[in-house]
Amino acid sequence: MRRFVTLFLLLCATTHCVFSIFYVNTSYLDLMDYAAGHSPLPFQQRLLMIPFVRWAENSHGLQMMAARWVRVVPQSEPLSAAKLGCMLLGVVLVSAIGLATMLLARRLSLRHDWLPWALLLVSLYAGYAARYEQALWYPYDLPQLAVFGAATLFLLLDRPVPFLACVAVDVFLRETSIFLVVLVLVLHYRSTIWRVTSVAGAALWGVSRLLAQHLYPHNAYRWNAVPWYRMAAPWHWPQVFSIVGFLWIPVWMGRRFLSQTQRLALYGASAMMLLEFYFATWNETRVWLEWSVLFAVLAATELEAGFTASSERAA
Repeated sequence: MRRFVTLFLLLCATTHCVFSIFYVNTSYLDLMDYAAGHSPLPFQQRLLMIPFVRWAENSHGLQMMAARWVRVVPQSEPLSAAKLGCMLLGVVLVSAIGLATMLLARRLSLRHDWLPWALLLVSLYAGYAARYEQALWYPYDLPQLAVFGAATLFLLLDRPVPFLACVAVDVFLRETSIFLVVLVLVLHYRSTIWRVTSVAGAALWGVSRLLAQHLYPHNAYRWNAVPWYRMAAPWHWPQVFSIVGFLWIPVWMGRRFLSQTQRLALYGASAMMLLEFYFATWNETRVWLEWSVLFAVLAATELEAGFTASSERAA
């Protein structure tokens, strides 16, 4: 009974978190333009969600559901069938990756196997749903969080084949999938099979970029980066530090509780996140969502280890 209640509450919390993302944020992209291939770059190059958005906006069932939904829950922007489809897909995928973190927690012998899922929701809510700057949503964000996050779990589990399968999907969601290839070299640089996996992942990433360039060679490029010095003012700090749910610094401070593989994952992820600051819009912290699953697992591991050590000292 306790297990059922825990799962029920986590599913409700996931639904609440995902719905709130779409309620408090507005879409940066015109979804019809995105589905038709007319959005600016680099957004249009994120290919995998295009057929889904196209299907959703033409779905009679989703159109009827959206029309009824707005009569019950008024929205901050028009609720199209495409937006509703993205919302429901987000609930399914975030719930799926949450369940996956529970399975990993058991492999890591964490007594509270629900803790990584709960911390994932904390990260997702703090970095995406609770916003006062750059309150925007994009159709590929939550799918990429789930697929990229699943890849990091397989990386920690030393499972190259399912990891590569995730990479093969993620390269068509967002170009930051290349960070997964870098993490392979950080964590498993001595393993031949993982070196082959990294080469295959890099090749898939290259193919996805070439395909996007072939499909949309004439779309205008829109650069939205905010220079770092504009974010130095104190009123920007709360939003900036909400990256991965304010977990980056606490996880770094507790790294002594991590295994060698987990520490290497933390070092590699931190380096990639710093690099991403150069390309990303600093106050649009949703762009770091892909790291939320990894940081949730690391934070849960540290919390359990820290509590266990405290209990042993108290005894």
